Amino acid sequence: MDKQEKIKLAITAGIAAVVLLILVLFLALSGNKNNDGEILEENIAKYSSGQEDGSEGLSVITANEEKSDENDLTATGDSGSTGSSVLTYSETKDTAKGAVSGNSFYATKTATLKNVYKGMKFDISAQLQDMYSYWAAGNMDAVRDLAHLERYEAMSLSLNGSKDFYYSGEKNGAGLPDGMGLAVYANDQYYFGNWSNGQRSGEGTWVSFYPSYSTYVVKEHLYTGQWASDLPDGKGQEHYDYDPEYMNAEDIYLQNAIGGFAAGKYNGEMYIITIDKDGNTMEWLGNCDSGDWEQVNYAAIDNKGNLPVLNERENSDNHIYMTADGAKGNGVSGIITGGKENQ
Repeated sequence: MDKQEKIKLAITAGIAAVVLLILVLFLALSGNKNNDGEILEENIAKYSSGQEDGSEGLSVITANEEKSDENDLTATGDSGSTGSSVLTYSETKDTAKGAVSGNSFYATKTATLKNVYKGMKFDISAQLQDMYSYWAAGNMDAVRDLAHLERYEAMSLSLNGSKDFYYSGEKNGAGLPDGMGLAVYANDQYYFGNWSNGQRSGEGTWVSFYPSYSTYVVKEHLYTGQWASDLPDGKGQEHYDYDPEYMNAEDIYLQNAIGGFAAGKYNGEMYIITIDKDGNTMEWLGNCDSGDWEQVNYAAIDNKGNLPVLNERENSDNHIYMTADGAKGNGVSGIITGGKENQ
């Protein structure tokens, strides 16, 4: 074998050795990778299930997950409801047969104006004309702004202790309010609408405003609809606005009462909306006979003697209960009636 052949053989042997080494390393590395993958998957399973030593209770939250709220737990519900996966409004508020059973709607009263105006002068005619123009245009935001001005509150305060009113509008031949007109009464009350022979009659809106310094739960109370003999009579709607700061979780707050009225009392089929301090509303149906709620059909008096008077609109098994006395005489409260124009 000559020198050239020896060199070729050495090169060939070297190449074969390199190839063999590469193959061995590839197989070795491939085996380690598979083993590491199995170990990694095993560790993930242990961590996610809280089985790894020193990691008891640990959970894994991915980038697309959020921690669940404490309320998103299986609920038995204080009211006895079961099988729910998320606590619902009706369960947590226990409206049907729990804490609020026996409560009537929140007992309201009229606004009380304080004598804080120190003899402030006011112009009855000019102020009522200004308010009349906004009310006639349907600009109730402007009406509210005016009613809360000190000179308007001072005007109303001057009528305290009286059923009389200041008036701006149309009159009949006897000089009595007749046609369209605006009146202000004591206790920050206003009426805008139709009159007949000195009394509110026809279509109109009554509002009881509460002054900004008031610490009472009601901010505004109104009725709009049909009138007769100075009282709500016919189809209409009563509405309340409240200050959440003064609301509580125990009372039932009436937001809207829509239906029939007779001499100021609820009469016939009524559609009721209640509201809580968080702004959540519920809808109810019931029947009233001149202010007296009728007992709901197929619903029993509770063990305290309270009457089921309203069905929840979307769940007829859920009721509002009232005491026998509370179920009587329900209607638009606080309206000053029977006065005459104060010249």
